[in-house]
Amino acid sequence: MKFGADKVAADVEGLHVFKSHLGPKPRPRTLRLAGTVVIVLLTVILAALTVLLSGHLSRHSHRPRGFYHNITDVQGLNCIDSASYAGHIGLKGDTNKSPKRSFFWYFEAEHEAETAPVILTIGGGPGTSAMMNTLWGQSPCLATEDGLAPNPHRWTERHHLIALDHPVGTGFSYGTMVNNSRSAAYDVYDFLQKFFVLFPHLARNQFVVSGGSYGGVYVPNIATVIQEQNLLIKSGAGQPGAIPINLEALILSNPLSNPMSHWTWLLQYRCEEHNLYNSTECRTMYSKLPACLESIDMAFNVPTLENRLTSLDLCGYLNSGDMHGVSTEDIRRPCVPDPEQPAGCHPEFTWVQDIFANKTVRHGLGLSPDLNFTSLDMDVNAAFAAEGDLLRPHHLMYPPLLSTGIRLLHYIGAQDANCAWPGVFSFLKLLKTPFQADFLAAPDVPWPTKDVATVRTVGGGAGSMAYILVQEAGHFTVKDQPALAKKIVEHWIANKPFF
Repeated sequence: MKFGADKVAADVEGLHVFKSHLGPKPRPRTLRLAGTVVIVLLTVILAALTVLLSGHLSRHSHRPRGFYHNITDVQGLNCIDSASYAGHIGLKGDTNKSPKRSFFWYFEAEHEAETAPVILTIGGGPGTSAMMNTLWGQSPCLATEDGLAPNPHRWTERHHLIALDHPVGTGFSYGTMVNNSRSAAYDVYDFLQKFFVLFPHLARNQFVVSGGSYGGVYVPNIATVIQEQNLLIKSGAGQPGAIPINLEALILSNPLSNPMSHWTWLLQYRCEEHNLYNSTECRTMYSKLPACLESIDMAFNVPTLENRLTSLDLCGYLNSGDMHGVSTEDIRRPCVPDPEQPAGCHPEFTWVQDIFANKTVRHGLGLSPDLNFTSLDMDVNAAFAAEGDLLRPHHLMYPPLLSTGIRLLHYIGAQDANCAWPGVFSFLKLLKTPFQADFLAAPDVPWPTKDVATVRTVGGGAGSMAYILVQEAGHFTVKDQPALAKKIVEHWIANKPFF
C-alpha cells in the first residue's frame, strides 16, 4: 500500500486553513466555549476576514467545497526562495476508507507573481512521477547525487509551476486508480478545479500544460477535457460552480502521440539513421513492420480491446532488438540493463528516489512517514497497458485544439531512440490543421548560438505550432539541455520569436 491506515483514518474531510504567503497566517478557529460569546464571535470573524484577505480560500458559495486536502507550506529546503506548497487533494469519489488523492508540489513565480502564467507539469510512463522533470530542470530545486541543490535554469523565475503526480498511483498520489488517459484527464480537471479553490488568485492566469514521453497521450486528453468543460461553462451547462481555465498553450518534449507514425519510422532511426540494431535484426524487424502497421490501423478503425492488445504485442516486438550496450533514451550513453536495477541506466531516477526518502525533505513537504514514493509505478503502467490505452488515435485531438487557438510546441532531443524524432516529425506534418500547408513549407532555421537546434514554426511570435529539434539531448531534454529548454519555454509561453 502507498499510504498508512493510521494516517488515512486520522485525516479530516473538508476545507482546512493553511498558511498564506499573501497575508498574515490565519489564526486557529477553535470553538471551545471557554470564553464569552462576544470573544468567540470576534475570533471567528477575525479568522474569516484573514482567510478572505489571504486570497487562498474562497468563501464564494458557488465554488465547490467539502473536499479533502492536506497542504503544507514548504519550509527548510535551501533551494527554495519564493513561496511553495505541497500536499494532497482528494478527487471525485475520495473517502477516508477509499481514498483517491493526487499529490502536487507548487512553486510560486519569483517575478510578477500576480500575472505570471501557470504551468502544469506531469510525468510520462505511464506511471512516471512528475517529480522527475520537476527536479531535473524545471523547478528551483535540482536533483543531484548529493541531494537537492539550487537550480540556475529554473522555469519558475517567470512562471508558476504545479508538478502533479498523474495519474493516481504515480509518485506520491495514492488510492483508486484509473486505466486510461481519458478518465485520468477528468481526474486532472477535478484536481484543477479544487486547486483553484485553494489558490483562487491563480485561476484567471494564462494556463499551460507540459508533458513528455507518454505525456504525448496525457496532454491532448487533458487539454481536450479542459476545452470541453470550458465550453460547457460558457453555455451554462458546466459542472456547478466550475471555474473556467484559461488554457493557452501546450508543451511536449519527446512525446509518443501517434503510434502509427512512431512505429512507421522507428526502424528508420534505429537501423538507418543509427546502427543501433545489427543488419540481421533489422531485416527481421522490417519483415514484422507491415503486420504492426496493419494492426494499428485496425485498432484505430475497430477500437476493441482485443485489437489494441494485438497491436501492442505485434508492434512491441520492434522495440525488442539488442541495443548493444547503448541507452534507448540517449544513444550517446552506455547502458547494460540490469533487471535488479531498473533505473540503472539513469541514476537520476535513483537520486530523486533518495531525495524523497530524506527525512528533512519529507518533513519540509509535510509527508507522512507511511507514504511511499515510486519514481515509476509498475502497477499504473500495467493497468494502462492492459487497457491498450496507447493504441487510440489521441493525436487527432490536436487539430480541434489548434483550431480554437491553443498553441502547440514540440521540442525534441535528437539522441532519443525511445520516442525518436522522425516519428514525432511525421505525425506533426500529417496533422490536418489550419497550419498544415505552412508547416510543411516552413524552413528549419538553425539556432543562432552554440546551442545546436533547429526551429520550424508557423504563425506570429513563437508560433501557433512549433517544432524544435535539439541535437545534444536525448529523451529527457530538460535534463540534458536545461539552459536551452528554459529559453525555449520562456519564449514559447510569452509568444515571442525564439531569436
